[in-house]
Amino acid sequence: MKPINAVSLSVGLLVTLWTFATLGYLEPKVITWITFLTWASFYTAGGGTAGLAKSIACGVVGALVSAAAVWLNGRLGGGTQGMGLLIFALLLGALGWVLCRISQLAILGVIPASFIGAASFFGAGAPLDQKLVWVLVSLVCGAAMGYLSQQLTQTLTGKAAARSSP
Repeated sequence: MKPINAVSLSVGLLVTLWTFATLGYLEPKVITWITFLTWASFYTAGGGTAGLAKSIACGVVGALVSAAAVWLNGRLGGGTQGMGLLIFALLLGALGWVLCRISQLAILGVIPASFIGAASFFGAGAPLDQKLVWVLVSLVCGAAMGYLSQQLTQTLTGKAAARSSP
């Protein structure tokens, strides 16, 4: 099978099954849209086991550093108006700086995947409760689905694909 046909079939089939499972049975715990973001970050990270590890590490660190920024914002009196807005903006600027600086570590070297983790945290409502755990679980599940889709694609093409992306 041609690689584009294999990846299209693989991703289409797995997205169908994953959406049915998450929306039908796993939501609100596993957050479907977050899994799709980290599914993409798996491919951005280069795929394979290395891409899987990088996607998970970057996403989790991005979410946790974001949680730290929100927690610190609350302690410093930050908000969305006046001086509180300035505090929050400075903290988010620091967040962006940190997410770029940590990319010097090989395992955290995929800046877009770190920002996907941060965006997932904020998109889920910036939770500092047990929902944060489910954001992290969703990040891991999405990367795992990316890995699974790559493995299925390789099976359908009859060879190991160097880097197939949906």
